[in-house]
Amino acid sequence: MESQKTHLEQFKEYFNQKIDSELETLKKEEEERLSFIAEYPLDRIQKLTYEEYCLGTEQSKDSFCYKIEFGKYKKTGFSIGGATAKKYGVYYSKKEESYKHGNEAINIDEFWPEFIKDLYIFLVESGKQTTPLVLEDYPRLQGMAMVLTKLLSIFYPEKYITIGSNAVLKELMSHFQYDSEEGMRCHQLNALFNSNIRRDFPELSEYDGKALGKMAWQYIDGEQKKHHGNYDKEPGLGNEDVLEKHYWLYSPGHNAFKWPEYSSEGIMGIGWGELGDLSEFENQNAIRAKMKEVYGEDKSYKMDSLATWQFANEIKEGDVIYAKRGMYKIVGRGVVTSGYYYDDEIEDDYQNFREVEWNYIGEWDYPGQAAMKTLTDISFDTDRIEKLEALFEGALEVEPVKEEIWQKYSKEKFLDEVFLDESAYDTLVNLIYTKKNVILQGAPGVGKTYAANRLAYSIMGEKDKDRVMMVQFHQSYSYEDFIEGFRPASEGNGFEIKKGSFYKFCKRAAEDKENEYFFIIDEINRGNLSKIFGELFMLIEKDKRENSLQLLYSDEKFYVPKNVYIIGMMNTADRSLAMLDYALRRRFAFYDLKPAFDQQKFIDYRMSLDSTKFNSLIECVKKLNEAIRDDASLGEGFCIGHSYFCNLKEVSDSALKNIVEYELLPLLNEYWFDDQATVRDWAEKLRSSIK
Repeated sequence: MESQKTHLEQFKEYFNQKIDSELETLKKEEEERLSFIAEYPLDRIQKLTYEEYCLGTEQSKDSFCYKIEFGKYKKTGFSIGGATAKKYGVYYSKKEESYKHGNEAINIDEFWPEFIKDLYIFLVESGKQTTPLVLEDYPRLQGMAMVLTKLLSIFYPEKYITIGSNAVLKELMSHFQYDSEEGMRCHQLNALFNSNIRRDFPELSEYDGKALGKMAWQYIDGEQKKHHGNYDKEPGLGNEDVLEKHYWLYSPGHNAFKWPEYSSEGIMGIGWGELGDLSEFENQNAIRAKMKEVYGEDKSYKMDSLATWQFANEIKEGDVIYAKRGMYKIVGRGVVTSGYYYDDEIEDDYQNFREVEWNYIGEWDYPGQAAMKTLTDISFDTDRIEKLEALFEGALEVEPVKEEIWQKYSKEKFLDEVFLDESAYDTLVNLIYTKKNVILQGAPGVGKTYAANRLAYSIMGEKDKDRVMMVQFHQSYSYEDFIEGFRPASEGNGFEIKKGSFYKFCKRAAEDKENEYFFIIDEINRGNLSKIFGELFMLIEKDKRENSLQLLYSDEKFYVPKNVYIIGMMNTADRSLAMLDYALRRRFAFYDLKPAFDQQKFIDYRMSLDSTKFNSLIECVKKLNEAIRDDASLGEGFCIGHSYFCNLKEVSDSALKNIVEYELLPLLNEYWFDDQATVRDWAEKLRSSIK
């Protein structure tokens, strides 16, 4: 595992590389902060009336809370948009026509003096004390942890950073191996992390909490952590924790009647407000059941429940939204900039929102016919996305799209996650740079695909999904899929030339030659390689890069950029496949990945599981691999890999039995299909090892 010192050095490097590009934004945020303090000095806060403070009143757009949530002070370092008005402690409910504290109606004249006094004392004393105050000592401020953290970061930027997410703060504490007590509140974790990191990184003394908060948030991939906490998905392709941009078609109300309001306010919203806060539903079926309860049993609500679930849970910051009117017009394109929030103070049914940076506003003809649904994920319709993006070429951009921030990745993280030692890693990276085309070959379960993705990210230094593409070859994969070919026109009028995956990838790489791009091919030996690569046999060679040839179907000259690296994967145990074309073979370097049962990393993993049965099974598999190596009809390339046994959170009898019965034995039946006695012998040994 990486040491605390290593994590700190990585953060220092990241901070120093990125901070200059943020200075202009930080300057504007500092101006906002000073403007806020000028309008609301601490002495004024204790004199605020509830009308001047609360959301929900007729004059709420001039209120203290509104200016933080929606108005000119909504950023001041970090946004706290989302959830409900409850997070401000006191608010006015139009529906119930009463002031409330949390879910309880209150006598505002009696409650207010003590509430504002507690808020004032909390803010003043926080500036005097060396350690954060205990929120439990201020019962009227319960439920306000995030708002209080924001206010503390505004008034005391040297003591509090601009992060108000408990999940992100916990991740930061864990990442840098700082100790914290169970149950610490947001403002306490915030102050503790701030003091620890400043102690270990003295150069931060010239930067306030806005700079540290912004850089720490980006470094730890805050938006992903805020919504999902620590990643707990098992590694497969190695992309589970890589942010992936999605594309959505969206209707801002029937016939886009909400578009003038939403486009000017920088938001998107949907109806079904009577359901309440959508984030409180466990799944889509729960929303569907509530719809039947509220709106009647006469509909299935299948599409409506899907739209509301996706709006609240699946759209992410950075996703692209195409706003449409009807089925034939696009009226805008934007990028999502906030999480989901519910506002029950809105008078109509449209109470579910996200913030969106609308970069293009106008009117364009939709390419074809759009779905009638309120919300549709079109991320996998790449042809449709290309046509939609083409609409905005040359159009007037309202505001520039924000640069994507990708999670940092390094050689050290690769070695921490992949079963390869440093020497093997260095050799592999050198092969990639020297040859530009490398094939990872090995037995089933040695982690070829996972290693390929992580290898690309480690060389790039970040998990930039836009610079990595994976395809899988198969018997039907063709030149037309890979480069270009005639396909039926989407409008149904004859045929047109469609560009393939590798062509598009090379074009994207050619526009960004300062960065490396990785094209990953799974099962590379399953395709008809001569047919797929065509004239690219020559163009992929290192010394032929950027030499042009005319393509088969078009008059276009095409070349493979120097910054494109090809990583192929090949299963050496697949006997049904022909040998690789020799013309292609000499253009690739081949690297063998082997089972890692004897590597220290796997040994440490075994020890962490502390299971006698697991250890017995591994020892049995190691002996099985010796038998496979010694078998003249099999050999090294058929050995069983370590991936079958990885990512177990805990060892149970059922888990071990499933591995043996449903993963290993079918493989042995294939290996020794003509020698069932050997299969039975090893089946007995494997089963006995886990009894």
